[in-house]
Amino acid sequence: MNVRTRLLALPALLAMTVGSLFAEAQPAMVVQVVTTENVDAYATKLVKANELVKAKAGYEKLRHLWVGDLAGENTQNVYVVSVYPSAAAANALQEKLKGDAEVDAFLAELKPLRQLGPAYLYKGVRLEGVYDGGAVFNTSINCTDEAAYVKALDGLRKIFDTAGFKDAHMSLWREAAGRTTATHLVVISLPTQTRLGELLDAINDTPMMREWNAAAAKIRTTVRNGSYHEITK
Repeated sequence: MNVRTRLLALPALLAMTVGSLFAEAQPAMVVQVVTTENVDAYATKLVKANELVKAKAGYEKLRHLWVGDLAGENTQNVYVVSVYPSAAAANALQEKLKGDAEVDAFLAELKPLRQLGPAYLYKGVRLEGVYDGGAVFNTSINCTDEAAYVKALDGLRKIFDTAGFKDAHMSLWREAAGRTTATHLVVISLPTQTRLGELLDAINDTPMMREWNAAAAKIRTTVRNGSYHEITK
């Protein structure tokens, strides 16, 4: 290969190298803590928020409103959850809406209704989705081996299936920004709060779960957990 041929081949070689170093972007989830005295009125306002986002950026029902049920110190807390194709897409939307007169007018309407608290960014690792209007059991964990924990969740999937809960969706998210005490969030989703309760009854303190927890404890520590349900209108 002469010098000219080597130079012509260099861009393709660099592209191959970059492609091997950087994986395809993972979905990103933004969780925004909200304080409001009127949850129902706020849920109604989010309908308009979703309509605005769809009209200006094409996202279908981007904002989802969740409330803590049996969630310890997070009980009755309100959260707005939005899922994007990537973290870059989340930032791009903010840039797109910045300074938009219609959006600014809407935010002025929201101001007396709610106060914004902490916000967190998660990156998808293992995703099975959630049910619209459903319930979730969230567990924040510190994980020392992500790949091994993904395999452990495959084992938990088999336990759920054996117990008759093939409808349980299981996802793992990595905390990417705003992290405090946990590295990952495990989300188990079911169609209703009753169905979630049935799952917790069925697997609680069973021999299979005790064995699974003992094995998983080698690579993860539970920080907190709790149940939540969606109230998006």
